[in-house]
Amino acid sequence: TIGHSSPALFDKLSEFLVRRSHEFNSQGMANTVWAYATLLHFSPALFDKIAEVSLHRLDEFNSQGLSNTVWAYATLGHYLPALFDKIAEVSLHIIHEFNSQDIANTVWAYATSGHTSPTLFNKIAEVSFRRIDEFSPQELANIAWAYAKIGHSSPALFDKIAEASLCRVHDFNSRNIANTVWAFASVGHYSPALFDKIAEVTWPCLHQYNSQELANTVWAYAVSNFPSNVEFCHDQCVADSIISSFEKFDRWSLFQIHQWNLWCSESLDNSILPSDLSNRCLESFSLEDGSPSKLQRSVAHVLTKMRISFEEEARLGTGYSVDMLLTINGEKIPIEVDGPSHYLGESKTQNGSTRLKHRQIGVLDGLEIVTVPYWEWDEVAAKDKRNNGFKYRIAYLRSLLKKQYIGDGAIN
Repeated sequence: TIGHSSPALFDKLSEFLVRRSHEFNSQGMANTVWAYATLLHFSPALFDKIAEVSLHRLDEFNSQGLSNTVWAYATLGHYLPALFDKIAEVSLHIIHEFNSQDIANTVWAYATSGHTSPTLFNKIAEVSFRRIDEFSPQELANIAWAYAKIGHSSPALFDKIAEASLCRVHDFNSRNIANTVWAFASVGHYSPALFDKIAEVTWPCLHQYNSQELANTVWAYAVSNFPSNVEFCHDQCVADSIISSFEKFDRWSLFQIHQWNLWCSESLDNSILPSDLSNRCLESFSLEDGSPSKLQRSVAHVLTKMRISFEEEARLGTGYSVDMLLTINGEKIPIEVDGPSHYLGESKTQNGSTRLKHRQIGVLDGLEIVTVPYWEWDEVAAKDKRNNGFKYRIAYLRSLLKKQYIGDGAIN
């Protein structure tokens, strides 16, 4: 805990511990991986061995031991699905014993590793809802971030986080604020009062945010699109903060800045960034190559059978790419085939990124997207498979296109 790293010592210690790992008790195992992770010292052989031993003894771990263990493996990027599954299973039975830090560290670990555990996240949401006042600002932000990152929908929990955060915003640091607004925007959970309060606090010190915090924050306000927060696209101070940080933005941050810049165009009919920077954002955004999914290819195959002309991965003026851009009777019709990544967990609720894309294409490109949700396509495809044909998929697409754009006689 003194934070003094000695790589050679830890490497030598690893060799010893691998041979003696069967002698560890639960606390010894949890403390060991926690120590290595805290010092960011990676020892794959040791972590594999401790996982092997602990997997059958996780019932011996207390709440802190479980949390520290999964946190350590996530921190060092040593992802072992079987271990994560077993920790989730054991944690469910003693989740009421987890303190606020245990809870925040656990959901952070699962989200960071990309390991979904809907049952655990549902239970943690239930427990956290009742104990929300116990969480620090950082823990509130980390929980919101984790649920958004993993795409787990929990409206009641987000309402409670908004309520708890509202009166403590002044205690949030820049990272907490950026993670919170990013999380709310990512899950499409709108809290005008919280965003108004955060805007009030953020405004005087936005220039102090690092590049990632700045990009996450302005992107979140672009997604939420609250009329009361228009200063995030109207005020030159925001643009000046972005301009001064521009060379520090990574590619993903440039994507976010481009979408914020499009929001300025939505609200003001023009960008407030200099044209050269606007063009660099657009160029970076437009370089993202789309790769047709199996689901998308399936829809394209049926459209071909219907003799409808279309362009796949069509690039629009905003820089967005749509899965297919149809041309029917001279009219351009964009189709998005939305798989599970466009929705929150197992729900049918679109995430914030998808909503933003649809809105900006509608406003700025003047095109209303026709969406093919994966579960609807799977349903009609299953019917066709039973009947060895295309009847139900063709009828489904006809129905979508007629409903959105075309008179009854337009598609035969």
